[in-house]
Amino acid sequence: MPRTAALAFLLALGLTACSSSTGDDGGSSPSAGVPSAAPSETATKPSGPYQDIEFTGGDGEPRQGRLYGPEDAPVVVVLSHMGSDGDSQDDWAATAQALAERGHRVITYQRLRPRYQVWQDVIGAARYARENGAEKVVLAGASLGAMASLHVALERSVPIDGVVWVAGLLGANGMRFDQAGVDGVSCPVLLATGDGDSYGATEDTRQLHAWLPGSELLVLPSPRHGTDILAEGGAPAEQLETAVLDFVDGVATAETFTPC
Repeated sequence: MPRTAALAFLLALGLTACSSSTGDDGGSSPSAGVPSAAPSETATKPSGPYQDIEFTGGDGEPRQGRLYGPEDAPVVVVLSHMGSDGDSQDDWAATAQALAERGHRVITYQRLRPRYQVWQDVIGAARYARENGAEKVVLAGASLGAMASLHVALERSVPIDGVVWVAGLLGANGMRFDQAGVDGVSCPVLLATGDGDSYGATEDTRQLHAWLPGSELLVLPSPRHGTDILAEGGAPAEQLETAVLDFVDGVATAETFTPC
């Protein structure tokens, strides 16, 4: 063929080869504008006001949770939610954010079944806090979470510097408390409940306060149970959240303290 035609033919072949260099499967290279793969589900990444974390429970199994607040905050609060099917770490989200805004770190987590082993979640979160630089650890929970928090504090396998009990019961889900069992608790304790709790938490919380004369007792004008008081809003919710915030601030600023 003529020289000009031959050169045109070779140029066309070269362009065709370049356009098919993405591979035999026809996929495009990242530089072609196709989004890269999503990050791993287990990767720690910012998500709103918190960071997703993973820690190991007391039973050696992984747990998923959230970490709020400044990374170098010396006080870490572990918030444990209630035990019904619809309850989750979201129930504590507003309180967690409020604590973070006061300069504290906060851990929430999603409870694993069975419920009678929920304290394994709490002990794992407390250990995570200590391993990541916490100078003081406060365990706070509602209903089942309150019981698991006190259980871990009494177990004393991890140093705990304060406990917040909101509408817990003295006996349920494999955990039971009596006067002899709680004797010797020396760290600060805040006990709170509604005055008309239908689960019996009002009476049990008052009894626990009698066994722990150094504890603070807050009885709110509400028939709601645990974090349902927060969800309902109004004056009782404000009182409860303020009491929790002030209690943690008090633990944080205490110059001398004795672990539970």
